[in-house]
Amino acid sequence: MQNLEFKILAYLKDELDAKERLLVEQWVALSPANEKTFAEIEKIYLSAAYDSTGFQPNVDKAWAKVALAIEQSKTSSFTFMYRMAAMIALVAGLGFLVLKYQNSDELVAMTGDKEVRKIELTDGTVVWLNEHSKLTYSKMMADNERMVSLDGQAYFDVAKDAARPFRILGEKTTVEVLGTSFDLISKANYANVNVTSGLVSFALTDNNEIKVVLEKGNQATYKSNTIIKNEGFDVNASAWMTQDFVFKSSPLSQVVDVLSEHFDVKIKVDDAIRNCLITSSFEDKNLDQILNTLDIIANIKHEKKGKAIRLTGPGC
Repeated sequence: MQNLEFKILAYLKDELDAKERLLVEQWVALSPANEKTFAEIEKIYLSAAYDSTGFQPNVDKAWAKVALAIEQSKTSSFTFMYRMAAMIALVAGLGFLVLKYQNSDELVAMTGDKEVRKIELTDGTVVWLNEHSKLTYSKMMADNERMVSLDGQAYFDVAKDAARPFRILGEKTTVEVLGTSFDLISKANYANVNVTSGLVSFALTDNNEIKVVLEKGNQATYKSNTIIKNEGFDVNASAWMTQDFVFKSSPLSQVVDVLSEHFDVKIKVDDAIRNCLITSSFEDKNLDQILNTLDIIANIKHEKKGKAIRLTGPGC
């Protein structure tokens, strides 16, 4: 693969289109050696991306150190990895972090397209990580506090420990619990939490006075630098994990919104049937099975053309 370092770095930064991402993934799958190279580069990149010590580097000085290391490594087997570290050091602006990472107990779990990962933490907490998400955590939890960070979406089943609160740091929000279960979306400009058991504190990271306390059946959303407690509970918030959908007197327009997001399709609904109320549950069903059931219970028809689907019918 030409310009390998640049391609892999662009892949990790999510700057490639679908075709280019596929080429990188195919290259990685070609051999165990390629997998190892990709994993090593990913470690270096993530060590930079998740450095949170407040270190303010002198980038010019850092680059001088990196350049010297590259020059010294030209006759060794580490030339490629030093070049990669240099690129990442400049892009991240965090200095030369390779040795720092090797001494860290920080771990990072990432997911790709249509990938869900189950992660068991040392305190007994279980995390299901949705696609396109990152979870950063320690090999061993601290004596007085349990802390992870999330970029994306995950479902947490937190082990109870009254002496050590469990905190999830996001870009703008912080979730704190003692032992509970909930679905959390944590992104730069949006966050949402749906609580399925226990109590959850949901606050702004830089202003703990702006927060809500949620119990089972509650949800809240962060947007535009504020937190809003929402009425009701999104029963399908964790459908990505359970593969189950529940609709209770839900307008068909809302049903297709949920299905469109989950199955990555575009569903258009005729105005005559948009407000038809749907009450049904689907356990571990694929999209075709769900659409066939909707055809029957709502007296509609569906037409598929690739990822585009149209629902039509005489009305309700």
